[in-house]
Amino acid sequence: MKTIMEIMKMIDLQEEVINLVLGEINHLNFKKFETDILDLLDINKAIEAKEKLKEALDPDDNNMKMLACMLYALTFTYERYLEKGISDEIFIDTMKAFRRFLDEHYAGNQTWKFDRAWWTHRQIAMTIFRIGELEYEMKDDDNGKYISIHIPSDANLSSEKVNESFNSAFKFFEEFYPEYSDVNYRCRSWLLSSDLLNLLPEDANIIKFRSLFEIIDESYGQTGFIKWIYKTEYENYEELPEDTTLQRNLKQYLLNGGSISTALGFLKKDLIF
Repeated sequence: MKTIMEIMKMIDLQEEVINLVLGEINHLNFKKFETDILDLLDINKAIEAKEKLKEALDPDDNNMKMLACMLYALTFTYERYLEKGISDEIFIDTMKAFRRFLDEHYAGNQTWKFDRAWWTHRQIAMTIFRIGELEYEMKDDDNGKYISIHIPSDANLSSEKVNESFNSAFKFFEEFYPEYSDVNYRCRSWLLSSDLLNLLPEDANIIKFRSLFEIIDESYGQTGFIKWIYKTEYENYEELPEDTTLQRNLKQYLLNGGSISTALGFLKKDLIF
């Protein structure tokens, strides 16, 4: 069984965060919370378990107590990876989401805070995996099973890397989760928005990525794209930075009253080579 320290080192957690977590571990009795922590490994129990932990760990202003509990849960998740024969590479790439989320919060706030506990039970429960540049989440609803595609903020969306990721994912699910080997791959994201066609050249990686999907639906009203593109929330669009082509073009687009939709698309598998 890996220790929490070994898990933190595996996923390259920031030294500052490691020290904060170790400080909390000195005062935490994991055995007291073990039932709820282990329930994080069951996707059907994880949300309720997380809420119980949140209440039990209060006060937890920077959520380092919650992070410590989730890292403890990962010591059990790692054992399940070993039992299934899933590689350390995929474990590390998947769990580096913890580091990425911490980096994203720090970039916008200059403080270390774990603000994605609402999301990371998926990694703990092994319903989401990062395979190459993209993340793939196994979903099952009234219409059946499908894979939900997520695009990490550090993803390289070049055609070569995207195709490599998809092909590796097809093989991964065929080997480890055959019940998901022949299902639809879906993506709901602002990265599929038709509005981007007005903001980026047709040879941009984002536009080429979008072209791999049959767009089923688009809706407006969400502003999550602001934080993804500009690293933090802005109420005054005049203050938006202009460090990239997308940032510059989007800033003017927003100042002129435009917005970016969230689109649902189905992957056109025949375009993956």
